[in-house]
Amino acid sequence: MRRVARGLVVASIAMASIATLSSAPPSAFAAATVPSGFTDVGVLRAGSIDAPTSIEYLSDGLALVLEQDGRIRGVSTGATAPGTPAGTYLSLNVCGGAGSEMGLLGLATDPNVAVNGHVYVYYTRQTTGGCVNRVSRFTLFGPSPASTEVVLLDNIPGTVTESAGNHNGGDLELATDGYLYVAVGDSGRDPRNNSGGAGGNDAAQDLSILSGKILRIGTDGSIPADNPYQGPGTARCATSGVSTAPSLTCQEIYASGLRNPYRFAFDPNPGSVRFFINDVGQNTREEVNLGAKGANYGWNSREGQCPAGENPPCAGPPAGVTDPITDYGHGDGCTYITAGAFVPNGVWPSIYDGAYVFADGGCGKIFVRFADGSVDYNTPFATGVGSVAHMAFLPDGAGYSLFYTRNGEDEVRKITYSGAVGAPTVSGLRMTPVSPDRVYDTRNNIGTGTGLMQAGTSRVIKLDRYPDAKAVLVNITLSNSRGVGFVQTWPTRTARPGTSTINSAEPFETLANASVVPVNEGSIIVSTTVTADLVVDVLGWYGTAASAGGEFRARAPERLIDTRQPSSTTNLYTEVGDHIDVQVTGKLGVPTDGTAGAVAFILTSLASDSPQPGYATAYPTGQPRPEASNINTSRGGDIRANLVIVPIGTGGKVSLYGFNTADLLVDVAGYVTAASVPLANTGQLTVKSSQRVVDTRTALPLGTRPLTAATSFDLSPAVPTGSTAVLQNITALPRDGWGFITASPDGSPVPTASNVNFVAAGNIRAALAITTLPANRKVTYSPFGATHLIVDVYGYFS
Repeated sequence: MRRVARGLVVASIAMASIATLSSAPPSAFAAATVPSGFTDVGVLRAGSIDAPTSIEYLSDGLALVLEQDGRIRGVSTGATAPGTPAGTYLSLNVCGGAGSEMGLLGLATDPNVAVNGHVYVYYTRQTTGGCVNRVSRFTLFGPSPASTEVVLLDNIPGTVTESAGNHNGGDLELATDGYLYVAVGDSGRDPRNNSGGAGGNDAAQDLSILSGKILRIGTDGSIPADNPYQGPGTARCATSGVSTAPSLTCQEIYASGLRNPYRFAFDPNPGSVRFFINDVGQNTREEVNLGAKGANYGWNSREGQCPAGENPPCAGPPAGVTDPITDYGHGDGCTYITAGAFVPNGVWPSIYDGAYVFADGGCGKIFVRFADGSVDYNTPFATGVGSVAHMAFLPDGAGYSLFYTRNGEDEVRKITYSGAVGAPTVSGLRMTPVSPDRVYDTRNNIGTGTGLMQAGTSRVIKLDRYPDAKAVLVNITLSNSRGVGFVQTWPTRTARPGTSTINSAEPFETLANASVVPVNEGSIIVSTTVTADLVVDVLGWYGTAASAGGEFRARAPERLIDTRQPSSTTNLYTEVGDHIDVQVTGKLGVPTDGTAGAVAFILTSLASDSPQPGYATAYPTGQPRPEASNINTSRGGDIRANLVIVPIGTGGKVSLYGFNTADLLVDVAGYVTAASVPLANTGQLTVKSSQRVVDTRTALPLGTRPLTAATSFDLSPAVPTGSTAVLQNITALPRDGWGFITASPDGSPVPTASNVNFVAAGNIRAALAITTLPANRKVTYSPFGATHLIVDVYGYFS
């Protein structure tokens, strides 16, 4: 690559951030020029960060920034003005550093980083013969992270001598297939010294060395069984460097024929695993390639879509060579491609769904490759971005912003879509309940490609089979979470809310909660701050077109079933067994005359003694049991509760199924009128942007203290006069041990029911609830056991 004056030539519950930037005086650095509706703001300024090379997600509100001279720093993603780093996580002795193309170049975080603290680092180290590149794993959280180094790849011949110091590549990505991908440059000069340098360097075509390649390994340094070069005639090359026999092929190689693939990016959006590679050209063309196993991208004989040194029109690629998906010539100052990132679907205007943004450090522009493959090089997305070294979409207060490092200018900045507003308020909604319908499951390729949902990413959940839905009742399940974090749900193309739907308080939990989410463009967004599998089941949808039925008749919860109790005239079920069919019509206010189409109840599951996870499912009697769950328990002794609305089946019954379930409790909370019932214009739902109205951790609204006794809170900031019931998400953060929270109208007796259950201090449990409202719009929250309380209002009934 070419040099500039300095630096690389490429070069918990939704609440407050984990780390917060200190206040700083106004920034002096110039903002980039971006489209209307977007803003470009500083995050870290020169003087507080030195030659930043890469930025990666770590946890909610916190990212890691690499400095080329060997430090990994923390930074708050919520910054709206430049500040200072939030600590130093790791310091390494590197070869080169700022002012060269060597040093600390790339980083990837482990999916289990919240549990194991693992990160993977690409850096240049000193040897007696010059500088070589290394990929290692470090454990960030501890007294001496540098001492935890586990070398995965070493002696990668990214440089011949320290003075050469170019074409190291340097990017790392940990894909959803569980493998670590590594970009290596062609070393600038052939490490075997048999073909020369610059355009004469054929190292990218030499399969006996790692230069000019994309590598793929396991997170322990092992070779994946399906890598393209295996068996006789192959060898491990990452420890021997150029001493591997020229007759052998390196097993680490995934793709070849690259000059300096300084940055590449995987698409976090659902579908098959794909990644794009930004490869820096020589004198004529820059290119973006589609990553493919065994591909040869043609360097040093080809540059972009042409033979090296030529511009279009030109001859097509020879057999066995893959052309780029887009390329551009050296005009208007654009001379070296740098960073790239895929735009998360649903968060920016729809034209950007499926798009890939990439930067050129020579002209300081960011271009867009749209979903149809087109790129308008005459109309860049942004100008004046400087020498961008790395880009990444990270969650922040605006939703997802494009963070980028400016290596030569010692800055970190972000481009934010400022046009998003909260979900619109929609009134007069009536419900059409459905038997649980699985629309998304990352484990089984339902609605998406298989593979874990990575921490810090979002997914668009398409609801095509419910075209008239203005909102949906969904059950969200986070399966086998990889640490502490939370899940949020909101309509596409609207602002990310400050509320959460599910909270994971410990590793490897499976959690579920119901949520009512407004729908926009036939879709909703689900995001997670912790790596896990994601499952979405639709329990019903809300619309305005129906002329009858769908109104909700709320009542104070009352217990219908408790399988822990002896059999009696009021408790007919004393064990779960394979399943139980529960008579609901004619019970606790649910009519028998056919006017009830669905029943609403709080379902509580008490896990069996099995150490394995369990679950419980409610469905209409007479219908097949769906592949869905309403509640998930993590282990023996666990207790979970959730709101269920399920169509009433044959004989006025609903069926309950429990797996690894000792007991079930059912507390009836109302019913939905059948489709044949004329409208009474009462019990219709209004949905809105979720609004936090109670948080005893943050003095909202009565001070910072745990809930230890029944306390009434005024919900009038979120619900208007005349509301008969509130749709709310209740979250408990217990201080002590086992307990629960019950919500009830102010001034009314507290029912024998629980909305949220917890079993130990440190549990974070959330559950959707419908609670009737008195005229003063106050709700009493009665705890058993001291706990903090969070209340988020999703909507209200007329």
